[in-house]
Amino acid sequence: MLDHKIVPFHSLLIALSLLVSPNLTAAFQFRLPPPPGAVTSSNLQQDHTLHNTALYAASSRQKRVSSLQEWGKSNDIQTRGVAIESIPGSGLGLQSTQEITAGSLVVTVPSSATLSVTSGSLGGPDDFTVESMFNDRKSFRVLPWYAQFSLYLHKLNTISSVKADDTDLKPWLDSLPTTFDTPIRWDKKQRDEWLQYQHMSESVDRQQEAWTDFYQKVNAALDGTISWDDFLLGCEIARSRAFSGGYTGTIFNPLIYAFTLVLVTVYAGLGLGTLEQAANGAALVFCASVLRDFVIPKLFKTKKYVICPIIDMANHKSAGATANVAYEFFSDAYSLSATPAISTGNEIFISYGERSNDQLLQYYGFVEPNNPNDIYVMPPIREWDIGALEESLGTPFAPGRLGKLERAGLLGKTALEVQADKISEDSSRETTSDDTEDANGNPRGGVVLTRAAGIDLAVLQALRALVSTEAEWQESGEAVGNFAAMVSTENEERARLVARTALEMELQAKPTTLEEDEELLKRSSSSSSSIMEDEERLAVSFRIEKKKILKDSIARLK
Repeated sequence: MLDHKIVPFHSLLIALSLLVSPNLTAAFQFRLPPPPGAVTSSNLQQDHTLHNTALYAASSRQKRVSSLQEWGKSNDIQTRGVAIESIPGSGLGLQSTQEITAGSLVVTVPSSATLSVTSGSLGGPDDFTVESMFNDRKSFRVLPWYAQFSLYLHKLNTISSVKADDTDLKPWLDSLPTTFDTPIRWDKKQRDEWLQYQHMSESVDRQQEAWTDFYQKVNAALDGTISWDDFLLGCEIARSRAFSGGYTGTIFNPLIYAFTLVLVTVYAGLGLGTLEQAANGAALVFCASVLRDFVIPKLFKTKKYVICPIIDMANHKSAGATANVAYEFFSDAYSLSATPAISTGNEIFISYGERSNDQLLQYYGFVEPNNPNDIYVMPPIREWDIGALEESLGTPFAPGRLGKLERAGLLGKTALEVQADKISEDSSRETTSDDTEDANGNPRGGVVLTRAAGIDLAVLQALRALVSTEAEWQESGEAVGNFAAMVSTENEERARLVARTALEMELQAKPTTLEEDEELLKRSSSSSSSIMEDEERLAVSFRIEKKKILKDSIARLK
């Protein structure tokens, strides 16, 4: 009898909670490699927003965004003291129109005015009509999120600009860029000659191969109705403007809790059961909410990607960002809030996260001077000129040392290992929508230099073992792991000499010097008639930053 009374009450509450349950977190964070940590509304970083460096393109777009803010008002997008303006040297951006105090909300975008795609087998775009363009739903859902977004934009641009919830996005669509200055749009010869950086050229080659594969599948499914240019533009808009995080649950709805309270009161008040039994039923509602909004998304590895009109105009600054983006749980909206006070006329910046110039150029089409997160990826140790390094040292490396480093996995990958990884990656495209490009950003196991710290400490450890004398090797127990710290002044000097020689050889192999590039960029900027195309000027700016990292890393090793 007791169970008979309790079970229907629990079942009713659980059913209601699964239909309209609220998510229990208000946070929404950007998608970043490496995977983000705890999700909190104050620790958000933006993955992708446009930073167009071509000023003439911004002027053209400025005309198209003239109606965007009016459209925003009609769709309950609230702006406080900010406006979309043409920013010299940066294209379009958000600029303060009044004094803004720290912590103030400057833009609020309701979820109804956003576009979203949820990854995973249970995901897809928030507009169900996009997925219906594919005959095979499974084939659609294994596309990466940005390819799904590209189809979403294609539907809005060619079929109807109205979302399934009747929101007309045409003014926002008209404000979007029509091209990007990304290396995937350059031909291979230009990439190799202009960038002077093997790692970046290979990275773009992999991107082009993967995206071409996605496009061929999409084009076949749509009977040839989408062009490569449109598909590419859609992918780039998605990757440069979307935020993401683990939030995939429903919006906060107080009605379910109010109704639960009423049921608890009636249940106990009419004597259908004890207050404790009613409380147990209410607890099950809470558990069902957690199951829906936390356990199920984790189980199916879902992630939500969102583009927020107006907020997506904010540009990037690695150090000194002046605003944060967060999901406002109780109002079901996305907000941009000032972190410090912002003076009138200043641009409002957000951070896309710890992005190197490799990532910024490849997926956004711009380069950040003196980027504190920048890196340089050299070839792996196995590809270094061992003879030249031994010559600099004045003695050959001890027999068997390279073999020890090989077994420790410190020489990088062989060509066969790289090929095997590529086959595995190609296979994964058929079964998962995970974004493998960032995860496989260094497939050969190249030596990484950072602007902040120089050469990777693991590489220095390997070099200490490589240059060790027989006595040092014996004292270490013949274990590479015991060279993590300096073993002697002499050993450290030899290891740093070898590292410095390798870096100097890498720098000397460049077709132009840092000084020549800086002079070329200076002459191009000051010339009334441009001596370089925009893409080449961007490439020169990029390789200047890479050569600076090499020079700085060399100086650290002296």
